[in-house]
Amino acid sequence: MEKIPLILMFLGHVCVDASQGILPVALVKLKELFALSYFQVGLMTMVLNVTASVIQPIFGYLSDRMYTGWFIPVGILWASLTMGLIGWAPNYPLALLLVGFAGLGTAAFHPRAMITVYLLSGNRRGLFGAFFFMGGNLGFALGPTLGSFIVVGLGLHATPLLILPGAVLFIIITFYAGDFLKRGVMDRTGLRQGRHEEALPVPWLSLTAVCLIVTLRSWIYMGFITYLPLYLKSRGIPLKIGGLMLTVYLVGGAVAGLYGGYVSDRIGRRKVIAASMLLCPLLTALFITGEGGWLWFLAGASGAALLASFSVTIILAQELLPRHLGLASGLVLGLGFGTGGMGTALSGYLADKIGLYGSMWVLALAPILGVILVALIRKETPSADNSGRT
Repeated sequence: MEKIPLILMFLGHVCVDASQGILPVALVKLKELFALSYFQVGLMTMVLNVTASVIQPIFGYLSDRMYTGWFIPVGILWASLTMGLIGWAPNYPLALLLVGFAGLGTAAFHPRAMITVYLLSGNRRGLFGAFFFMGGNLGFALGPTLGSFIVVGLGLHATPLLILPGAVLFIIITFYAGDFLKRGVMDRTGLRQGRHEEALPVPWLSLTAVCLIVTLRSWIYMGFITYLPLYLKSRGIPLKIGGLMLTVYLVGGAVAGLYGGYVSDRIGRRKVIAASMLLCPLLTALFITGEGGWLWFLAGASGAALLASFSVTIILAQELLPRHLGLASGLVLGLGFGTGGMGTALSGYLADKIGLYGSMWVLALAPILGVILVALIRKETPSADNSGRT
């Protein structure tokens, strides 16, 4: 375990996700500036989602086969630079292009950074994987606040301020006295495995189940982020209070994600995922039907239940594919989160058909499918790590 490189990966994750997290705020100003339609606004968000998430498996595949340590510092700088220039875009097409390029930096950073975290964490992969992902959650939480400070407070032309933290981290990580960026090239897993282990087939059923669990959870997560304030407003709760409850929901999830990773190192990944998927429907049902002061507690508890296994599924995917860490990371982070995020459109469609209350109940009960998927994951993975628990 090497603490300084792990902290640098955490800070890099904060920086990358905070950079793209300013987009919702920036879009408000861009819509006014370029007289955009709602379709054009949505297209910009979709382009970022595609380039940042869906193509991640490609970068993960490359990271398994060649030296890509430079993906980490360059990805951080690239994401900060392109998002930092968005306020200076002279027209909509160029702003759309910058957002697409920003997603490429994000897609390059995540799989390679996850390989690094995996290799540096020793037998505490669950804990430090969760620590890394807490950085992403913190970045997403800071993004809108940072965007409000820069875009609303100083104006669109102040977005180049985003470049500064990215440039500082680029310099620190590039010139850090260590070889952590080079690891995983000659020995891609950091594990000493024999020929028999190298020849083990890819556990496609287990891997598919993990990816589907991530997709399901991402759909629920993005659905609640999108529609929870609207649902609470429909119940007579002011939008400001609804926004604060959403923050409590996300903070509860971030804290539980760190604890879930820690516990998974001791009792196993599958048990944590199953417990998360079992508790989530109960606590979420209590939240969407609750009243009064209990709503604050239930908001945090339901977020915690859903996201307790946030990092655990990525670690499990890597342990299922120990010779293809980058591909495993890209599949889960990219395809899982990307396709799951697209499910928000389905939630909107359901809300139009059966009402927002009914759509929230669908999101609340959906984790039950995750319990069934956990049963498809085989009990032991090909990796012979120190924990031996999956």
